[in-house]
Amino acid sequence: MNLRITGQVQTSSAIANIRARGADLAKFQEQINSGLRVKSASDDPVAYPALLSAKGASARLSSFSAAATDASATLNDSDTALGDVNDVLVRARQIALEGADTATSSGPGALEALASEVDGLIDRALRSANVKPDGKPLYAGTATDVTPFRVSATDAFGRPTAIAYDGAAESARALTGPGQTVDTRAAGDQLFQRPGADVFQSLLNLRDTLRDTSINDTTRSQQLNARLGDVDAARKALGEARGAQAANLVGLEATQALISDQKLSADTRTGELEGTDFAEAVVRMKEMDTALQAIYATTVKIVQPGILDFIR
Repeated sequence: MNLRITGQVQTSSAIANIRARGADLAKFQEQINSGLRVKSASDDPVAYPALLSAKGASARLSSFSAAATDASATLNDSDTALGDVNDVLVRARQIALEGADTATSSGPGALEALASEVDGLIDRALRSANVKPDGKPLYAGTATDVTPFRVSATDAFGRPTAIAYDGAAESARALTGPGQTVDTRAAGDQLFQRPGADVFQSLLNLRDTLRDTSINDTTRSQQLNARLGDVDAARKALGEARGAQAANLVGLEATQALISDQKLSADTRTGELEGTDFAEAVVRMKEMDTALQAIYATTVKIVQPGILDFIR
């Protein structure tokens, strides 16, 4: 039996070929223009799952990198603040030595001047302990919406006699890798009010001893030597805290370097999977264009009107 292919069938087939080759041509043109070969699973069902995995890894590493950067900034701010408190304690130590030297500190005027200076040191230490370089306190632990330290009691002249801590009991931590965290915002009482090494209490006691008019020079000298020991203990504890934070900073630098390498690897893999091979895309685009032109030429011949079309 002879099968007769009508002009309509030939025309429909030609149009379908034109659309298919046109879509292929457009696909390669888009790959060249955008630089992307794979945008959806249909573009490459085999490569697409690996592409999603590489992009997911890159996103996670970006998050870890941002957290490590923020943690480093916080710890650097903290080191500056702790350095200022250390300077306060260094000056307090000098004042204790001056006060203990009865030849230098003889007379209530000299002692009052030293006590007034300690008042200023207490205020300075309090401001450093309450610092909020990024709008959040450095030393309130996980509590980010409070001022960690406050004057809880004053004397008749409005001078502080007690400092209270209102922050959280736990330090804040940053997630810098899978299961890897670093302490960032310390619980302030663990830094400034450690038993036997209390920054504020050592300053308050020093000031009060300098102002105590009920004791003689010998007793004052003995007590100021004890106050000197308190200041040294507070300064030692503060130095240990700064050392721990410095170690965290060194660890963060190593972590950031590792994250950077891993992210580069993930991004490189992403580029390999989704990026356009321009040389291949150009060749394929030319092939599709040539095929499309050939279909156009064939179609023109098929659809040219014959005499029967005019007779109908």
